[in-house]
Amino acid sequence: CIISQRMRDEVTYRVWDELFRKYRDIETIVKTPVEEMQEFLRKRGVGLWKTKGEWIVKASRIILEKYNGKVPDDVHELMKLPGIGRKCANIVLAYGFGKQAIPVDTHVNRISKRLGLAPPRVQPEKVEEYLRELIPRGKWIYVNHAMVDHGRSICKPIRPRCNECPLRELCPYAKGLVKDEDIK
Repeated sequence: CIISQRMRDEVTYRVWDELFRKYRDIETIVKTPVEEMQEFLRKRGVGLWKTKGEWIVKASRIILEKYNGKVPDDVHELMKLPGIGRKCANIVLAYGFGKQAIPVDTHVNRISKRLGLAPPRVQPEKVEEYLRELIPRGKWIYVNHAMVDHGRSICKPIRPRCNECPLRELCPYAKGLVKDEDIK
C-alpha cells in the first residue's frame, strides 16, 4: 500500500512483486538498511522513494515488534504505522482482511462527486463518511473495486465516456450539473 501512493497500479504490482522476491519476509525487511530500501525503490521508478523506503522499513519494524509480525486488522492501529493514512488502512482492511471498508482513492473521490453521492467541494477524506451513510455495510468492500473499474473504463478523469455510461440518466455530471472545476 505504501508503494501504491501516487503510483500507477502496473508499477505498484511490478515493484511489489520484486520487493517480496528480494525481501522474502518481514524479518528481512526489518534488517534492511533504509538507504538500501530507498535505492531499491528508486531504481524501479517509484516516486517519493526516499520517504516510502523509510516508511516500509519503519512500518515493518513496528509490525514485527509491537504486533508480533502480524499486520493489525484495526483501522486506528493501522493508521499509527508510518505512511498509512485512512485510504491505505481501508485498503489493508478490505483487500488484506476481507473486512467491510471503503478505501477512497482518486477514482472513488471523483466518481462519488460526479454522481452526487458526495458534495463536489468536500475533502476526499470526508467522501468515505458520505458513502458509509448511503451504502449498506455489507456492500462497502465492493465500492472501491467497482468505482476503480468504472473510473478506468468509463468515468475517466479526462474525457469521460458519459454516452456509454449505464448511470448517465442518474448522473449530475452527465447532465452538466457538476463540472470538473467544481470537484475538489
